[in-house]
Amino acid sequence: KWERTLSLVLEVTEMTLTVQRQWMYLENIFLGEDIRKQLPKETEDFDEVNQNWKMVMTRMNNNPNALVATQQGGLLDLLNKMNQQLEEIQKSLDMYLETKRQIFPRFYFLSNDDLLEILGQSKNPEAVQPHLKKCFDNIKQLVLHKVRDKTEALAMISSEGERVDFTKENFRLDGAVESWLCDVEITMRQTLKVILRDCRLALRKQLSKRDKWVKEWPG
Repeated sequence: KWERTLSLVLEVTEMTLTVQRQWMYLENIFLGEDIRKQLPKETEDFDEVNQNWKMVMTRMNNNPNALVATQQGGLLDLLNKMNQQLEEIQKSLDMYLETKRQIFPRFYFLSNDDLLEILGQSKNPEAVQPHLKKCFDNIKQLVLHKVRDKTEALAMISSEGERVDFTKENFRLDGAVESWLCDVEITMRQTLKVILRDCRLALRKQLSKRDKWVKEWPG
């Protein structure tokens, strides 16, 4: 009997720590309103786990003796159920992030935590700025301009501080973040294509003044 009791103490303690790790990670994610709207079923499941977890922690806090706290009827079964629910929530979350990465493949360069932070700021392009250099080779930030309640992108700035104005006018960053980042990529390519064409034409006219030509065009 004593061995069975100690074995149960060990199982409950280990499962409690496992649930705690997953709960701590997912709690920060499901505090965000955007994620809760995108994953309503998983949000409902997490809220259930969250309620049960707090109940378990309250009971353990009221009974700090390990032997007493781990012997509560049905506790191990409840922890196992919570662990299974959290694993299912994590799988659904991974699938959700994968769909976003398929739309904008440069998201594969980001960790799940960074991607979740971006998705949580979908309507705030300014908050996405710190992550741009992880998605694009040398775009440190965009030059943004507020027009009423809309945000327009005017130019891109490199890590060296060089500014390149977009050729597209009224380039608004609307909708889901993965959509307007796709627009940024397309506009970047179109802009560089136009600049490269004009740059080559200018070189033909300034063959004897290449030092001047180099300084007039983006690097």
